[in-house]
Amino acid sequence: MGHPEEVDVIVAGGGPAGCVVAGRLAYADPNLKVMLIEGGANNRDDPWVYRPGIYVRNMQRDGVNDKATFYEDTMQSSYLRGRRSIVPCANILGMWPDARGGSSINFQMYTRASASDWDDFKTEGWTCEDLFPLMKRLENYQKPVNNDTHGYDGPIAISNGGQILPVAQDFLRAAHAIGVPYSDDIQDLKTSHGAEIWAKYINRHTGRRSDAATAYVHSVMDVQSNLYLRCNARVSRVLFDANNKAVGVAYVPSRNRTHGAQVQETIVKARKMVVISSGTLGTPQILERSGVGNAELLNKLGIPVVSDLPGVGEEYQDHYTTLTIYRVSNETQTLDDFLRGNKEVQRELFAEWETSPEKARLASNAIDAGFKIRPTEEELKEMGPEFNELWNRYFKDKPDKPVMFGSIVAGAYADHTLLPPGKYITMFQYLEYPASRGKIHIKSQNPYVEPFFDSGFMNNKADFAPIRWSYKKTREVARRMDSFRGELTSHHPHFHPNSPAACRDIDIKTAKEIYPDGLTVGIHMGTWHRPSEPYDAKKVIEDIKYTEEDDKAIDDWIADHVETTWHSLGTCAMKPREQGGVVDKRLNVYGTQNLKCVDLSICPDNLGTNTYSSALLVGEKGADLIAEELGLKIRLPHAPVPHAPVPTGKPATQLVR
Repeated sequence: MGHPEEVDVIVAGGGPAGCVVAGRLAYADPNLKVMLIEGGANNRDDPWVYRPGIYVRNMQRDGVNDKATFYEDTMQSSYLRGRRSIVPCANILGMWPDARGGSSINFQMYTRASASDWDDFKTEGWTCEDLFPLMKRLENYQKPVNNDTHGYDGPIAISNGGQILPVAQDFLRAAHAIGVPYSDDIQDLKTSHGAEIWAKYINRHTGRRSDAATAYVHSVMDVQSNLYLRCNARVSRVLFDANNKAVGVAYVPSRNRTHGAQVQETIVKARKMVVISSGTLGTPQILERSGVGNAELLNKLGIPVVSDLPGVGEEYQDHYTTLTIYRVSNETQTLDDFLRGNKEVQRELFAEWETSPEKARLASNAIDAGFKIRPTEEELKEMGPEFNELWNRYFKDKPDKPVMFGSIVAGAYADHTLLPPGKYITMFQYLEYPASRGKIHIKSQNPYVEPFFDSGFMNNKADFAPIRWSYKKTREVARRMDSFRGELTSHHPHFHPNSPAACRDIDIKTAKEIYPDGLTVGIHMGTWHRPSEPYDAKKVIEDIKYTEEDDKAIDDWIADHVETTWHSLGTCAMKPREQGGVVDKRLNVYGTQNLKCVDLSICPDNLGTNTYSSALLVGEKGADLIAEELGLKIRLPHAPVPHAPVPTGKPATQLVR
């Protein structure tokens, strides 16, 4: 049976928020016809999605990977020393075009925004206190914890995954040594300086990824017939009547490879509402093609103006990451051989999964520990006037806001064909509240024409100091780890060879273990590649001292290497229209009727978190608002999640699985 030509509610975009809205509304009323339109493929029972340890494969830019596409800055950036930044974009159900806010191919790291982040929206109904019940409603939290901030009967599972590798404990000990204390839960909405075993969006009973499509959409489609899923189709524009009331959408095939590359639209009507949930990069493009945006741009492109909203596509925000790679001992358990494609190791790990997926190494993302940090008063003195002005205005009186996130990966997050043999750890550093801003706008009515995109990365000088500071902090953590055997110098700043800060690569003893019969181990390679010192368990590690020249080297490295964390938000902000707002507190698009935006594009300010949790939360809030307007009541608990046991609704314990 084909899809209907008219439904009650259309949701344009199958990212986390869109899946929540579509699933919650459809489950609330079996007679309500809901259509979810998604540009990517269906993720149902895809082993390259549900096995958590495979996520890096979905980040490949190789012309074969169909689960991601890539936005690139339209112009070279002087702030990145002439470089163009690349933002990977998802192309599969459960995601939207800014991938890490999604759930089918993201890194599965569980974090939550601080309470003040939501309060900073300064919008009625959107404070942390207002949203707290919804935070708990969505969670099936499967870790023991000593607070009451989590939920236990929601559709989204959170756990430690199948295994925690020993290098995570090594990281936590080293972090404590530099003044970052251990906590059992730094996702309690208030902790801003602490380290933890990093939870993951993985069900501890099945080992599977906990993605939004499986949890909210497939679960409903298994038990009801009123939710229609249209994949591999992207919404081009919203249709309006003479009163600016949204009455449907036009969608096109996800790829334009037939009909002489002409745009072939399919029309679906909506009796009650259209919800745009295509993400920070996708939603503003749909609005602009629909006649909602800056009138000057729309007139230039020949698009009739429905609502003049200059804020559409502006104030693009993200989180900025740099990553550094370190050598570790050959005894350290990492995923490097698996990632390299070692056939024996891959057979071993895949066999583990087939036997006991809930305990398998592939039931993890190998990101087992991390921290949130804030600078001390002494450190602030070294971070320059630009960041100190931001600190005084944004952080000082909000002690729940971390400045940086850091995490450890048990392996090299890099192209292994470019790396020497051996074992590695990767340190991720994320800047959570950048001052820089970008924008995205269409260049044509044609939905296949690439937009103008300016990521805005590092266009505010205040963003350099905290990243520079966090590089130094994570380097000190790595140097104090028992497994540390040197820096992979190719993935660090290029300090002057005579600087005490100059990086030192693998030590000779560890190198000879890799090539015991090698004839070139330890030969002179120039001062840029000095070997590290041999491991000494009794040695007291002193902090590296950095000069102004060293700081300049770090800043150049930041400009050359900083990238997105795929946490895009802010391009259709929820704030007053006269301040550049696009939606009101009920997510209605100004100047229209029956049209809402429900995704992270509505955020008027940044959120210090991996954004999947926030996308789900915005979806839950949007579902509540729409249900209220339609006279519906959200059914709790949600429909049973496929392949997973029904949650008990009680806190987890240390039960042996």
